[in-house]
Amino acid sequence: MAMFDDLSFIIPHIRNSFITSDDTGMCEVIIESDDLPSKTASEDVRRQISLRSHHPDNNSPVDSDTDSDTQFSRSVDIIPDMDFGGHRRRSNTAQRLDKLRKDRQQQIKIRNIKWKDSEDDSMYDPEEHGHLFEKKSITKIDNDHVSSLTEQLDSFASGPINPFSEYAKYDGGANAGVPAKTIDIFLTMVSPRDRPFPMRVCCVSNQKVSVQDFLGLTCWMYHNQGREPKLFPDINSYALHIAEDDGEVDHDFPALDISEPITKFGFTKLALVANKQPSSKRRTALIVTINLPHRGFSKLQIDDPNTSLRDVLDKILKKRKLKQNKGLEYMLELQNKPGKPVDLDAALNSMGDDLEFCLVREHSVRGGEEPEEETVGVSGMAASLSSHQYKSYLVTMANKFRGITELQLGISGEKIEIDPVSQKGAAKFFKQRAVTHDCDDVASCEFTDEKRGMFKLIYQGESGHHDLKHHDFQADAPVALEIVEKINNILEMRPSALRKDYIAMKKKKEKK
Repeated sequence: MAMFDDLSFIIPHIRNSFITSDDTGMCEVIIESDDLPSKTASEDVRRQISLRSHHPDNNSPVDSDTDSDTQFSRSVDIIPDMDFGGHRRRSNTAQRLDKLRKDRQQQIKIRNIKWKDSEDDSMYDPEEHGHLFEKKSITKIDNDHVSSLTEQLDSFASGPINPFSEYAKYDGGANAGVPAKTIDIFLTMVSPRDRPFPMRVCCVSNQKVSVQDFLGLTCWMYHNQGREPKLFPDINSYALHIAEDDGEVDHDFPALDISEPITKFGFTKLALVANKQPSSKRRTALIVTINLPHRGFSKLQIDDPNTSLRDVLDKILKKRKLKQNKGLEYMLELQNKPGKPVDLDAALNSMGDDLEFCLVREHSVRGGEEPEEETVGVSGMAASLSSHQYKSYLVTMANKFRGITELQLGISGEKIEIDPVSQKGAAKFFKQRAVTHDCDDVASCEFTDEKRGMFKLIYQGESGHHDLKHHDFQADAPVALEIVEKINNILEMRPSALRKDYIAMKKKKEKK
């Protein structure tokens, strides 16, 4: 009786059941038409099914009209290679098991035979059957006919030894079937004509290969290709930096950490940069001390040791803003040899290790300088008056960004000058700039650690009296004591509004 139910309900119900219960989505693709037969068509189909059930030959064909009416009951043939993505791919486990089964079948065809020497020599007669592994005599080859392998071995033996040979094992091009990483390396030490063309380095890509290994591989390839100039054998002389597409090195970022794995970085362009020069060729800056009688001393940094003493004299005159007058020209004398002017045309390195001079005028005798021990008994008023004379000191400043910086601290009765002595090793944006503070903008100079010679200079910021900032300095304990006393004597002789406010605020804090 179920055969004669309403087909307009049964057919959609069957379709919906197949579609909702099929996780692969195959039924939804196969059942394309959503057109349901009308009630009249359903009655015709029911009639045809009834006739077919009462027909003496149930296998007899149905008319074409009936086929057209019952077309919705057919489904599309399922083809294994259907391109609509409905079939599921085999899992990795199934594929691995299939590969193991094939390997096992191939191993069945292979038979391993272990060679054993026969104890009974009579079983095999070499003279009758011949030797199984007969030693063949190799005839000498004429020198005119040498194999290419022999030529390569001879040329390699006579060639220079690559100092980076231990990193050759990381070459990705020589290890077939191993994951590799290719990076273009710009060489900053080559000629400007070859600098825009990077060297392509292919390295084995795994977590064990560090940046240092990749750096060594780069140096190894550089040496093998015979590039100029030659590299230094020490790998620590070079570093890898980030580079732009045109080969420009991005110095705003530090070099890659040699302990990190190379797979951690996704850069495709790097640059090989020499991070330091060998000690034999590196120039050491010379620090020259020039004493001015009764006016302190100054220190000059001279980069070129071949600089003449006349240039040194011009630099100190320009620094101290002194003018040369006819008949009263300035000269330089060695500090330990008074009365004997040095030859101004001589080079600085000709003085040896004696780089302390004294600036004197022509036709004059160097004024006797009182030793520091004798100034202990000087009255407070004399010390205050002498504090206004200009004097410079060599101190250091500690900064968390710039590190320890060597400075020249110049103090006079009107201003305090802070000039950096050497800033070559620091980055451009970390360099200490020259600063000048007017004495009216200085509140105080106090010790932070008297034993270690650490003191701070408190000054007014840009916002006003309530914006107080400070510089932290360090020097030898006697020098630091002299600096603190000199600055405070100047501030007491010319008290400013900032100084008064600072002292009042300090007294309030002490009362609390």
